Amino acid sequence: MRPPLSRDFSTIVARAARIHIAETPASNLYLNPAVIRAGAIFAPEHDRIIVAQDSVVAFVDDEPTKNWGHKCRYLMHDPASGRIIQEAHALMPPSFSFGRDFRAVHVGTPALTAVDHPVLTVPTLPPWIFRNPSQWYAILYAGLSNNRHLNDIEFLYRTLTHSYGVPKANITVLNYDGTLQYNNWDWTPHVGSIGNWPGDNTPYQAKIDGAGTKAALLGAIATVGAKLKADDNLLIHTNNHGGRSGNVSTLCSHDGPVTLPADFGGALAKLPKYHGLMVMMEQCFSGGFIDTVIANSTANCTSIATAVDAVTSSDGGTNFDPYALAWIKAMAGTTESGGTLSPMPAQDTSHHVSAQSAFDWSKTRGGIHDNPQFKQNMACGGALTLAPAKSGIVVIPPIWKHLWPWEILPDPSPEQIRTLGDHIAVEASAARIIAGAAGIAAARTRIAALAGGIR
Repeated sequence: MRPPLSRDFSTIVARAARIHIAETPASNLYLNPAVIRAGAIFAPEHDRIIVAQDSVVAFVDDEPTKNWGHKCRYLMHDPASGRIIQEAHALMPPSFSFGRDFRAVHVGTPALTAVDHPVLTVPTLPPWIFRNPSQWYAILYAGLSNNRHLNDIEFLYRTLTHSYGVPKANITVLNYDGTLQYNNWDWTPHVGSIGNWPGDNTPYQAKIDGAGTKAALLGAIATVGAKLKADDNLLIHTNNHGGRSGNVSTLCSHDGPVTLPADFGGALAKLPKYHGLMVMMEQCFSGGFIDTVIANSTANCTSIATAVDAVTSSDGGTNFDPYALAWIKAMAGTTESGGTLSPMPAQDTSHHVSAQSAFDWSKTRGGIHDNPQFKQNMACGGALTLAPAKSGIVVIPPIWKHLWPWEILPDPSPEQIRTLGDHIAVEASAARIIAGAAGIAAARTRIAALAGGIR
């Protein structure tokens, strides 16, 4: 690689590149001011963009609002005249830190300005209120994270811990380099404080357990496998970016090799027999993992939802990825501002949102380019919910037995009040709560008022 070009010549090259992409004014254009030697290889190994002769390289992002991979181009310029001598189409950038070497020379689609996000209140039940005969485990993964991917994971983490009482020890979070950091919109690594989560402007709660790499992901699956028992369940959520290797979808890593469907399926196949596997994948081309997950799952009941099919790029957003946000909202039962969803996702007879219902609700509420897909091994796969097992009970400490539900719970959602009311009726019928028929009727009247007339 030669020394960088002079500022004047860089301007000539940038002008030539801007003229060349005039037909796609929404594209973003980046320039590497160094002369790249013939034979150099750009992009990940699967794209293998080879520089035919010494060139100044410009990179064109043609779909900057989408997650990677998506349509992009490499423009090779003659280092003497500045004219374009080679154009190569690809799906991936030169690296996922290309902001270090390439500077933006044309921004047709600027980063959306972050606005104050409505306060998000995730419905909360104290986790110790549940006594569960079975466990939910979760693996939340983002390799080459941008801020939106970290925010998706944080939302799902809060939903699991706050709404469903999943113990934090049961959740493995793998992100970026093993920290809460990420890449900025222009692919320069973020430096300094990450601030607060935009959902409710409070510090991030997710504890990062490792980096977003293939080795860490496969290792996490194996580690959970050593804990899974016959009645247990596992949720796996993958986020960030995906690519294509020939006709095979890939899941990007922060560093090192990508994860192929065969890698993912091989890890799942090594798990013991257990009850349920729920998978949700947000990355581009995620649909290419569907059949492998179904074929290799050792769970009795399996479902997988993806943002797109095997040949489509998923949409990105400012604070969240549209499809991931919609799916998590369905599971959380709230909007970003903490209000009730309208309409609400369909619920089963226990007032829980199933994997099938979350998919049905979210499939038309993601990004405009998303193409959500869903598959299950049998009906019980789509019927999986993140709620505690049906055989679990609500634990009501003795000191609470003379209190009404609204004196027990810290601002629960209407659905949770209603569910607790049902449990209270069961406990009362079994003489485990001191309350007569009149007391139960009064409690139901009060619950109806608190729940906004849902009964």
